[in-house]
Amino acid sequence: MKKWIFSILMAMISSFMVTISPEIAKAQVEVPEEELARESVLPRFERGEAVKNRAIVTEKKVEIGAFGGWNFTEPIYSQAKIGFNAGYHFTEESALMLNFGLWLPGRNKQYTDAIQSQTKANNTDPGLDFNLIPDLQYSLWANWELLAYYGKMSVTKQGVSHMHLYPILGLGMTKYATKMYPGLNFGLGQKFYFSKAFALRIDFKLQYQQGINPFNPGFRTGVPDPNSYSDRFTLGTILELGVSFLL
Repeated sequence: MKKWIFSILMAMISSFMVTISPEIAKAQVEVPEEELARESVLPRFERGEAVKNRAIVTEKKVEIGAFGGWNFTEPIYSQAKIGFNAGYHFTEESALMLNFGLWLPGRNKQYTDAIQSQTKANNTDPGLDFNLIPDLQYSLWANWELLAYYGKMSVTKQGVSHMHLYPILGLGMTKYATKMYPGLNFGLGQKFYFSKAFALRIDFKLQYQQGINPFNPGFRTGVPDPNSYSDRFTLGTILELGVSFLL
């Protein structure tokens, strides 16, 4: 008897579940349209916690350094220079740097001797004498640097070097023995930090500026009047390798 009653109850429950299942499914599907998401939403983080974990902190710090440089596209003057950087980091992303470079004396003999021989009209013509042109002395630039990338690189199994990659944009001037010329430069730099204060710095820049035209015919026989010098625009390809310190 009990078994028979139990079978009847189970049949009634099964019939009831089959009856209400479509209603439940319908209730799950029929969601008001205004409650549906119309676009994807990305999570928003109010606090940049990752910034707090920087091993290298530059904000409100002074940076100084020294470097050696080379102008790959200078055909007449010495291609080498030495100098120093000094600047201030306003934030973690921006800094203003002063770049002073002292050009080494001399001429680029790889080209000047050949050019001088080609400019001789005859055996008695000395040709252009590049020793008569005013010396290139120094350059001074004010560069704005913006941090574009901060990362890490494994140097050894247990050693890590922190990297800064930054574009460079600035204005400056170049001093010759007789005149000073304005110019602008732009490029890309990278620093490899080996401690929280010491870094290897590599800068590659293009410098567009005016300068003395070394092919002035007056340089054949003597030094012409400085007022008669002709100018020309030059594009220098500069590579600087040095070290920097955060104070």
